[in-house]
Amino acid sequence: MLSQKYNSVRYDYDTEFSCESSGCDSEGICRCGHITNTRVISVDVCRLTDEIYDQFVPQDLKSRKRDMKISQILYGGETVDKYCINRILSNNRAWDVNAWEVNVCGGYYGDEIDDVVIDSQILEKINSQCKVLFELKTISEKIKYVLNLEYGYILDELKDVDFEIVSIYKSDIIFKKLNQNHIYNCKSEDLEHYSEKNYTLPRGIIRGHQDDYKIIDGFHRIIATSDRSKFEVFKVKN
Repeated sequence: MLSQKYNSVRYDYDTEFSCESSGCDSEGICRCGHITNTRVISVDVCRLTDEIYDQFVPQDLKSRKRDMKISQILYGGETVDKYCINRILSNNRAWDVNAWEVNVCGGYYGDEIDDVVIDSQILEKINSQCKVLFELKTISEKIKYVLNLEYGYILDELKDVDFEIVSIYKSDIIFKKLNQNHIYNCKSEDLEHYSEKNYTLPRGIIRGHQDDYKIIDGFHRIIATSDRSKFEVFKVKN
């Protein structure tokens, strides 16, 4: 079972003191701090992706190198698995600050932050879906699995295809062929979490040929890139 505690979450809180009535002033040591208004501010889903990946891959250095080399040969390895974990986290709204809770415990010097944990039901779904993911053996199985989790079905045009990882520029995509209203809505959103400095995984799924690619999945992640940057995507093999 995955851990419920992670280091990918930023949180804040307020502290109330009653030093005079609690006797702290006369003792010379403050022990009355009472933590209130705990709240999660943000969740770094990419960092969380790395943390969860590390729980599924052997920690023994020799075993880890062996397994990663084999998985790289078979289906693209770490890059594919982290992309799929990231999609699983997104589908389960692990980015939602309301899915997390800040736990407080008592210490000798007043209240302390114990840990920050994700909702147990959400964690259970993430755990079970990641287990299935790591049982799949090909890039095609893995990509279609997370697509089905997100949309509930696989497009007919994707049912019998395979994928490969390629690097492209945004200019290689013909945006005129896409849903213009969806593109407009995407551009009006705050996509800083998908900027190049915050998101380094493949950005989606495309098909077609260079200078005429069609986006199958990943509008937000692709649109968030700068015009001159090159990024990885999963391309339907011709």
